[in-house]
Amino acid sequence: MISYLRYYLIFFSILIISIFSNKTFSQKNNLLINLDGSLRYRYEIWNGMNAKNYGDNSPEAIGKIKDDFLLQRVILGINSIYKNRYIFAFHIQDSRAFGWSLRNSIYPDLFKVRNNASLEPYYKMNPQEEFFEIYDLYFEANKVINSLNIKLGRQKIFYGDNRIFGPGDWGNTGRWTWDALKISYKKDKNFIDIFAGGTKIHDPEKISLLFTKTEFWGGGLYSHLEMPQVLNFELFYAYKTAGSADYINTFSFDRHWIGTRLFNQDIYSFLTDATIVYQFGNNQSKNISAYALAAKFGYQFNFLPFKPIISICEAYASGGKNTDNKIRTFEPVFGAADKYYGRMNITSWSNIDDREIILELFPNKNIWIELKYNMFYIPETEGFKLLKNLMLKPGKKHLGNEFNIFVTYEINKNWQLVGSYGYFCPKDVLDINFEKPKNALMTSFQILYSFNKNLFCH
Repeated sequence: MISYLRYYLIFFSILIISIFSNKTFSQKNNLLINLDGSLRYRYEIWNGMNAKNYGDNSPEAIGKIKDDFLLQRVILGINSIYKNRYIFAFHIQDSRAFGWSLRNSIYPDLFKVRNNASLEPYYKMNPQEEFFEIYDLYFEANKVINSLNIKLGRQKIFYGDNRIFGPGDWGNTGRWTWDALKISYKKDKNFIDIFAGGTKIHDPEKISLLFTKTEFWGGGLYSHLEMPQVLNFELFYAYKTAGSADYINTFSFDRHWIGTRLFNQDIYSFLTDATIVYQFGNNQSKNISAYALAAKFGYQFNFLPFKPIISICEAYASGGKNTDNKIRTFEPVFGAADKYYGRMNITSWSNIDDREIILELFPNKNIWIELKYNMFYIPETEGFKLLKNLMLKPGKKHLGNEFNIFVTYEINKNWQLVGSYGYFCPKDVLDINFEKPKNALMTSFQILYSFNKNLFCH
């Protein structure tokens, strides 16, 4: 058995050395080897729900609905840079959840994705625990031909506002990590990227080797064109099919998304942002025809203290019935969830009508405060269920409202503090255990230390 204590001593010894090391380097060196990484702790307090259970406090319920736990994530590794053009990177990630009522040691089957009627086959997608996993391992060659870059291996792939392609880093294991080949062409601030590969599973007990045990095979295209003081234009395409992991490799589907994002962050203090996506393809014997859109309109009051931005937003994703001759329920692509559809992760960009009011404050250049109020409605209620026991009353569509406060404080280039608070009020929801569902809340406090130190210059 691997000695966890030994690895902890290695991790923390290197982190302590990095804090007190003051080495610097020059970009003129032919070969640079850097040690870099991060240490993140987040304490979360939940009352009324957890990731698999809303409001059920019975002896048979999954986990505690008053759940306090500490998340730890360590990322550590090296970057080797040759002539400022060729990069080799290798990092290890260790993610743990101390005191979590849903942890793998208590519920080893909870995050298995499988047929409910059988024990096997399966794969795991644990959002909080993954022990000594390969975080990234890639080779990158820049300016292969003029502005053409190539990157091969395990990597994070994310763009724009992270709604379509995102890293999913709020979760302790990181939802989306790719084993892929990416080809990029960049000129000034404009670029076009094309990539193909697979997304890794998150199994606490197994190391995921590159290009093996993938949840999905797929890829995409993302482009960005800037027209200063007019509009920024992004065109994207994504593809997803069954990966190589057990269970999902028994399915047959081809899912495609195509869409565009139009935005500008400041035209006479007005902010606009709109994304529209169409999904098509097939799943088993049914064709797919679904769509989603997101729109945001805001104004920044630069003449007021804290320079507040007030925005109204709408995020919509189509829903459908199982009896429809086509699949009309929109599936999120490879993007972020909690950032947009409530920090408590109750909903996602699927079968949702999410109406938002947002207030952003900037007390100084290092502090950002967001206050957000979400009103969740469900377009198609037939067969609808969230967190195993959130179901709507017949003929009703109003799932509930959520209020969030999110604060980030960049102390310096190494240290960051984050605090968040969420409060969810269910509306047209069926009783749980013969009682009206109660409100739920979440509070979290996070500290993140990041570093990048030179080990070798030549």
